[in-house]
Amino acid sequence: MFYRRKVLLGLLEALGRSVPKVDFQKYLFLVCTRQDKPAYEFVPHRFGCFSFQIDADKRTLTKYGMLKTAEQWTLCSSKGYLDQLRPSDRRIVDQVVREFAHVRAKDLVRYVYRHHPYYAINSEIRDTVLSASDLERVDALRPVPGPDCLFTIGYESKSLEHYLNQLIVQSVDVLCDIRRNPVSRKYGFSKRQLKGAVEALGMTYVHMPELGTESHQRQGLRSAQDYKSLFEKYVKTTLSRSEKSLARILDLLREHRRLALTCFEAGHTYCHRSCIVDVLEQREDFHHQVVHL
Repeated sequence: MFYRRKVLLGLLEALGRSVPKVDFQKYLFLVCTRQDKPAYEFVPHRFGCFSFQIDADKRTLTKYGMLKTAEQWTLCSSKGYLDQLRPSDRRIVDQVVREFAHVRAKDLVRYVYRHHPYYAINSEIRDTVLSASDLERVDALRPVPGPDCLFTIGYESKSLEHYLNQLIVQSVDVLCDIRRNPVSRKYGFSKRQLKGAVEALGMTYVHMPELGTESHQRQGLRSAQDYKSLFEKYVKTTLSRSEKSLARILDLLREHRRLALTCFEAGHTYCHRSCIVDVLEQREDFHHQVVHL
C-alpha cells in the first residue's frame, strides 16, 4: 500500500468515528502541513483546501473494502493503521486529533481559512465563515493577472495539485494540452481527469492533438542531437501544416490573456512545446511574454 494511504487510514482510525468529506480533507490537510514531506498536496477549491488525490485514494480504498461507500469517511474495520506509520507521523496525527477532533464543520473551515488563507481564494463559503479582516487577508493572496503571457508547463515529477497550483499562482485562464495521446499512468494527467480538475478550478481546458508528436517518434531519444533531429522534423512537418492551430492559440491568447501549453517533459527544451513557442515568436503578430514554468 502507498504510504500516503496509510497516513490517511491512520488519521481516520485515530479520529475514531465517521467524518464528513469536507471535514476529513481539512483534518488531513492539517496533518500534511506539519509533515516534512507532506503525504498529500492541496489546491484552493470551492470549499477550501482540497486534494484530488485524496478523493482518488478514497475510491481505491473503498474498492478494496477498507472504507465504506458513503458521503462520510468511514473505516470498515481498524487494522492497526496507526502502528504502520513512522513515529514522527504518528505523533503528528496524535497532535492533530488531540487539538482538532472536537472542531468540526464551519469552525474547522474557519480555522483553516484563517491560518492558511491562500486556500480560501476560491471558496464559495468564505463570506459565511470569515470576518471582514479575514477576507482582506484572503483577497491579498489572490493572484493578480500580469501582462498577457504564453506559458509552457510539463507535469513530469509533479503531483496534480502542485501542477495546478503553478497555474493558479500565474493566473492562467486557458490550458492547451498539446499531447497527441492524452493518457498518462500518472494520476490526474489523462485527459478526462486533467480536464475535470482544471475546469473545477475555473480554467478552460483545450485539447489540440494535431500539435502532438507520435509516441513512436519519441522512443530511443537519448542525446541532445536526438532531440534536435526530432524537433527539426516536427517543425518541418507537423507545424508547417498547422497554421490554423497556431492561429487558434493566438486567438485564445488574445481573448484570455494568460494561456499555458502543456505536455509531459519537465524541461521545455526536451519537449515539442518549445518548438511551438519558437514558431509563434517568429510571427509578426506575436507580442506576448513567454514564461516556461
